[in-house]
Amino acid sequence: MTDLFAELEQKLDAVLSQMEGLKRANAELREVIAQKDEALKEAGATLEKITRERELVRERIDKILNRLKILDLGETG
Repeated sequence: MTDLFAELEQKLDAVLSQMEGLKRANAELREVIAQKDEALKEAGATLEKITRERELVRERIDKILNRLKILDLGETG
């Protein structure tokens, strides 16, 4: 009978130990997810900034091309 209790206690200790390990692993994974979320937000902000800058460059190029068209029309007209 005492062997049965000893075995039961041993199994309970193993389960509790495993549970503690899983809790630690879960906390670590939550931290990793939080870091990845932050990195993703930063990447999104960077992408947004690059997209705005690209659009500004495109607008400036369009303006320059339109001015060149006007000059070309003036020379041919």
